[in-house]
Amino acid sequence: MDALKLIISTRLKGSQVAEVLEELGTEVKYVTLRRGDFVLADQFGVMYISKDDFVERIKKRTIYRDILEFKREFASPVVIIEGEDPFHDAFLDLATIQGVVLFASVLNRVPILTTVNDVETAQMIFMIAAQGGSGLMWQRVMPTKEDNVLNPPPIPPIVPGENDNGNGSGDPRVSIIANLPEVGPSLAEGLLSYFGSLSKLFAADIKTLRKVEGIGPKRAEKIFAFLNGSEAA
Repeated sequence: MDALKLIISTRLKGSQVAEVLEELGTEVKYVTLRRGDFVLADQFGVMYISKDDFVERIKKRTIYRDILEFKREFASPVVIIEGEDPFHDAFLDLATIQGVVLFASVLNRVPILTTVNDVETAQMIFMIAAQGGSGLMWQRVMPTKEDNVLNPPPIPPIVPGENDNGNGSGDPRVSIIANLPEVGPSLAEGLLSYFGSLSKLFAADIKTLRKVEGIGPKRAEKIFAFLNGSEAA
């Protein structure tokens, strides 16, 4: 089987989770992600938070917004909470924590998984990706219908031009592609339009990249080198 290919948020570069994933033979690319911490496939994202962060978000009541905005970003979202016994805290009653878990997993269909430490987290992420066969080469997972959210806390709508990719599309793949060498939001849209998915873009050779309007020889070489972990000539 080909090596799994994952995208990791730049904030986790140098972390033990990232290091263990690489030790497992995973090919990783570090990208500044708007939301979430790992991209395992087109529209499949993972939010990775510690138990302390999870509890703090509950206390501040930001966890509801975080879950809804994360769900808007990815069609298939997963939350991983790392730490001992994350669903119990000395300063929060059990019903409050259970309410958050039910809001995410039952009402919004955002699975919450738990791990004890960063090594276990890396292994969990690896296994999730491996279930699909080859990480970013997965077939895109699309929802069959718009999920209904029952009685969510009120949040302001996402306004085009403020919380999207700068082009009004709101497609997280555009944000990811825009972080490739010499690629901005406009060119990212062109690349996504041409290839249709991250997996096809990541597998493209230089000749194919040059077929996209705005991609010249040098730019194609730099993009190809970045995606394949080599240096451009």
